[in-house]
Amino acid sequence: MNIKSIHHADLATIERMYNRYPAVFILTTGRSGSKFLASLLDRSPNICAFHEPRPTLEFFSHFASTQQEQAETLTQIFDTARMESILEVFITEKIYVESNQCLTFFAPFIANLFKASRFVHVVRHPGDFVRSAIRKGWHKNDSIWEAGRVRIQDEEAWNKMDQVERLAWTWNFTNAYIESFGKTLNPQRFAFFKIEDLFNNTHEVTRMIDFIGGNQIPTDTIKKIQNSPINELIIGPDEPPNMKKVEHYPRYRNWDNTTKMKLKSYTQTLAEGYGYDLS
Repeated sequence: MNIKSIHHADLATIERMYNRYPAVFILTTGRSGSKFLASLLDRSPNICAFHEPRPTLEFFSHFASTQQEQAETLTQIFDTARMESILEVFITEKIYVESNQCLTFFAPFIANLFKASRFVHVVRHPGDFVRSAIRKGWHKNDSIWEAGRVRIQDEEAWNKMDQVERLAWTWNFTNAYIESFGKTLNPQRFAFFKIEDLFNNTHEVTRMIDFIGGNQIPTDTIKKIQNSPINELIIGPDEPPNMKKVEHYPRYRNWDNTTKMKLKSYTQTLAEGYGYDLS
């Protein structure tokens, strides 16, 4: 492709992008290694990977989750936010990959708009997800991110739930949604991974790259990134009072039985189906 700038892309090129370009979208709950994956996959010579490109759409996850019947509106929101960015990568003949959690509930509309797009479902142990999200202040912060988070539409019921219950519901609702979406696609367009395997197993990383269609990354490079902390919790001295991050929260194995039972009540069936131990 000899196009040097999206300003020179003709309509035939744009049509090819929408109909034939295998852009890849990694679907998660958040707090599941998405920044790690973008950093890792970007090392492949023919992949351009992004974690949270702007506009991030952080205000629109709940809206998208509750307005699924508004296909035209959700398609236009995504298309407006990403068309030019994806086109810029397309004309370089590289593979666009995005791991932004905020796109999860846009997935069916992305799939219909970009007809050759592919999707990767990445899960994390629900206890580890909840711990990570609590440390980041999810469902307690007063922020644009928080305003946009998925939640139960029954406000009275939601207000009766504590933070662990809300996050356990979020984990289950989001992963169940992604599973259901994946079943609507040709299997060649959808793949499943556990982030724990991607953190620790180079073979699983190469399997993901094969699915994406990328050039492989040297094993030593993969191991180096696997062993490098990415997206660690930072609580600065000037942290605003509307942010409720906490530095320390126990790991799942150290939770009391009452808290574990709260998590299990929302997540057990799905988590055990993924092979997670909730004992």
